[in-house]
Amino acid sequence: MKKLVLISVGTALLLFTGCSKKTPEVDMTKKSEMNSNQNSMSSNDQTNVSNSIDTSSEQNSANDVNYRIAQLEQRTKIIHFDFDKYNIREDQKPLIEEDANIVNSDDAKDFSVKLEGNTDEWGTDEYNYALGLRRAKSVKSALVTLGVDANRLMIISYGESNPVCTEHTKACWAKNRRVEFKFLP
Repeated sequence: MKKLVLISVGTALLLFTGCSKKTPEVDMTKKSEMNSNQNSMSSNDQTNVSNSIDTSSEQNSANDVNYRIAQLEQRTKIIHFDFDKYNIREDQKPLIEEDANIVNSDDAKDFSVKLEGNTDEWGTDEYNYALGLRRAKSVKSALVTLGVDANRLMIISYGESNPVCTEHTKACWAKNRRVEFKFLP
C-alpha cells in the first residue's frame, strides 16, 4: 500500500512539474527598424542614443577597473602559514614585502585591499574562524609596518569554508592555510 502511494505521488509530481521545452524568441525586427529610422531621429531620440553611449562608456570604465583589479590580484602572492599558527613564517616575509610594494604602487593606489584569512579543515568552525582572522590581522600588521596605509586594508576570515584544495593530504591542507589579497574599487 505504501509503495502504491509513493509511486502515485511521484507520478503526480512528474506530471505537474514537467519541463518546458520552449525556445526563447528573439526579436530581430528592432535592428532593421533602427537602421531604417536612423536618419529621421527626433532630438528626443538623439538624447536617448547619447544616454546609451554614456552608459556604454560607464560599462567600459567598469570593465577597465575589473581588468586592473584582476591584474593586481594576479601579481600578489598568497601568504601561507604553518599548522595552527598565525605568525608569519620567515620564507613568507619576502612575499609580504612584494605584496606591500604592489599595494603601494601607482596601479593600486585607487583601491582598497581585503585580506582574506583561511584555514584547513582541522578544528571547530569557531576556532578556524578565529584563526583565519588572526592570520589576516598578522598580514595586515606586517603590511602597515612596510608602509601600507591601514585605512586601505580590511580583514575577513573564511575559516575552513573557502578551501583551494579538498584532498585529505598534508600538502592539500597546507595550501588552505593562507591569506589572499582581493582589491576593491
